[in-house]
Amino acid sequence: MQQKSNLPHHEPEIPDLEIIDLDQNPDAAETDAFIQSSTAIEGEAPSEGQEPHTPHGNILSRINWHIVFAAALVLCIALVVFRLSSWGTRIPSLFDPHADFDDTDSIEVLDNMINVPADLRQDTDGVRTVVVLGNSPFSDERDADDGVINLVSQMTDAEIYNCSVADSHLAASNATFLPDEDPMDAFNLYWLTTLITLQNTSIYESAFGAMGDAVPADARYAYDTLSTLDFQTVDALVIMYDATDYLEERPLYNDQNATDIQTFAGNMDASLELLCNTYPHIRIIVMSPTYAYYVDEDGEYISSDIHKSAGYSLSTYAGNLERIAYLHSVSYLDNIYGTVNEDNADEYLIDHLHLNAAGRRKLAERFVYALEYFD
Repeated sequence: MQQKSNLPHHEPEIPDLEIIDLDQNPDAAETDAFIQSSTAIEGEAPSEGQEPHTPHGNILSRINWHIVFAAALVLCIALVVFRLSSWGTRIPSLFDPHADFDDTDSIEVLDNMINVPADLRQDTDGVRTVVVLGNSPFSDERDADDGVINLVSQMTDAEIYNCSVADSHLAASNATFLPDEDPMDAFNLYWLTTLITLQNTSIYESAFGAMGDAVPADARYAYDTLSTLDFQTVDALVIMYDATDYLEERPLYNDQNATDIQTFAGNMDASLELLCNTYPHIRIIVMSPTYAYYVDEDGEYISSDIHKSAGYSLSTYAGNLERIAYLHSVSYLDNIYGTVNEDNADEYLIDHLHLNAAGRRKLAERFVYALEYFD
């Protein structure tokens, strides 16, 4: 039989609990909860009398890394777009946006002036003798005081032989000279170069025979001068053809034949090879075309950076001259950006191609700049 205990019966005591008012300090409660969860994960608990340690990841854990990554990506894309949009263009200093900035200098000019090595230079008579080859920029108004070459003569003491021929081209019409088909083809750059370096007079006899009394005066002068001048006394040779090859859609280059004379770039390449090898003492200056507009079938002017002749813009034609000049270590004067460009063309052209008086003076100044660069 179970007996009842005589010991007095006591109810268990429940200790008083401290009620935390979360509304008074919500941040503290949140922090304590975060600390407890963090220490639970790490398997550590703060020892007695030691302040709880807040993990370093507390602040970083609150950052939305997706937003940070997206912002960085947008910034990178913006920088790339900015650099591409301003490529080749000088811009005001980002640190001084109020600095003076001349819009006329906003286009980067691609001039590359190269001198003849000192051991190859020669000056037998103390006179700077210059021969000029090309077409309309030098042949237009050739007898007028404000023709380009006459202006250059006024600005310098050089003796200049203007052997430019109006309506000639840089690229040849045919791979071989065909006088009955195109007698003026004798005056493209390459055939003139063979006259200078190889005394190739036979094609000119054929050309003049085919033209009869219609031989242009400047073509006759070019032949007479180039066939008789002693090029050992020549100090500089300046070459400039306008945008006629581009406008008539003559090919830019032949990727199977770098010196194809029927192409704009190949003819220059083949010509410079002959000239540099035969007369290494002559300083050669290749000048790009000035800017020109393409004219569509309705007579409307079209930007030559938009219209592609033979698949390429005029600036690409000019860029190939820069490349070839560099390969042959000769000077390059950038006229398509540095002299008459799309921004100022209306000030310097009388039509879509030819220079007015102001344009001829500007070109003459650039000519002298290149000629006297190393003086």
